[in-house]
Amino acid sequence: MASLDGPEINWAWFARRAPRIIAVYIILVLALRLLLSRFMEIDEAQFVGAVDFSWIYGNSHPPLYNWLVRSALELTGWNWVLSLALVRLSLLGLYHWLVFDTARRLGGDRAGVLALMASAFLPQIVWMSIQTTAHTVLVVAASIGIIHALALIRSGKGNIAYVWFGIWAAVGALAKYNFFIFLISFLVAATLTPSIRRQLFSRSIWISIAIFVTAFTPVVMASIKAPLAATAGRMEKLNQPVEYLDVIDLPHIGIDGFTSLVVSAVLWAGLAFIVYVIGRTRDHPRPVADGDEDVRKLLLRTILIGMGAFALLVLVADYHSVAQRYMAPILAPTAILLALYLPQVLGARNLLFLSACMFVLAPLGFAGVALFGTPRFTFPYDAVSGAIRAQNPAPATIISNRQDDAANISVLLHWPPEQGSTTDIVLVWQDNNPPTEGLLARLPADALPASPVTRVSAPVRNFSKELRTFSFQRFSSRSPVPDQSNDE
Repeated sequence: MASLDGPEINWAWFARRAPRIIAVYIILVLALRLLLSRFMEIDEAQFVGAVDFSWIYGNSHPPLYNWLVRSALELTGWNWVLSLALVRLSLLGLYHWLVFDTARRLGGDRAGVLALMASAFLPQIVWMSIQTTAHTVLVVAASIGIIHALALIRSGKGNIAYVWFGIWAAVGALAKYNFFIFLISFLVAATLTPSIRRQLFSRSIWISIAIFVTAFTPVVMASIKAPLAATAGRMEKLNQPVEYLDVIDLPHIGIDGFTSLVVSAVLWAGLAFIVYVIGRTRDHPRPVADGDEDVRKLLLRTILIGMGAFALLVLVADYHSVAQRYMAPILAPTAILLALYLPQVLGARNLLFLSACMFVLAPLGFAGVALFGTPRFTFPYDAVSGAIRAQNPAPATIISNRQDDAANISVLLHWPPEQGSTTDIVLVWQDNNPPTEGLLARLPADALPASPVTRVSAPVRNFSKELRTFSFQRFSSRSPVPDQSNDE
């Protein structure tokens, strides 16, 4: 790609325009998401019936993201798809700005732009965050926010920097519990770095502590009544075996889980690292690292300590599977670290081109899958909800073995669990078969059939036109509906 070489890059020009580029990109992706489907995918559907400003919910996460969704619903007149996409993509835009501004403050305009570009090679950011995920994008933004607050502290912003440090610590704690692995790793790394230890742990750190304790204490108090409910779901997912790792599944030690962690870490950040290393091969001499050496050490130590602690947990607890998103807060500094450690000269022009391509191709790929594949958020939920209403317009609680099925249908009907409560229940499932025993177990014990089984077949709402069949049946009951928080 030598043809892309040219005059020296004007980093200041790009840096001045970066915030506007981020804003335009997020607006375009938001518009694309709204055009592709008016239904929710699985991660979005988890919030239906869980936006009542509680301190603890049944989804194994702290409550902040639920509160943000509720606030967006109030602003948009309870437009669920718009609200959910608006929250997620706004947080994605915040992540991009924080990465850019943090690196710029730590290493100058070149570092800021290179960090923004590095995010294009992180699949969990450039691909997953534009179409799914929820709490993950919030916790990643909070992790970068902590580093941004450190940059403010380093630049002498005084007490306001410690206010931001406390705010971001509270946001992370209220976003996702694995944030604490990052936060503790960051604080340990800061303790091991003398110049940062003296600056961070000054008397003003009590401001940060006060903000954090004030924000997080109510969640702790609410969790005391059911301490296992807050983490059991996530721990159970770590226990799910990975088929291709069964051969190294040894008893009492999580060798397979450790291997899964390594694979996930490589998938999370490996491409970005390889691209940035290759980009420097054409630079002779290669430019020295940007920013302060102690900050670079801090970020690298944070990642290594966090990964080491997570690996030890997986090994000792004999866990089997570690998804990429579980390590998101630990690996959040990756883009900034690459920008500071691996600055580019000739390679930078190629990276600008490649990252621009990735930022464009990701939403186009998402659109291609949505338009020509059969993703769940294109299923014919409108046909199913219309048939349910036509059979009996009296409101009922929608229950299904798939949370996204129940959520989409209830939102289209404006029936529970979206809002309110009823004595009737409509059981919904896919295919022509009778409901499974597991699905029937979700009904109250005194539930009696109030209608025959009805089946609806309709094409998915895109160009593939693949037929999908749903079945439903209405029941009546005077007992409360059992807890549905264990939906698949």
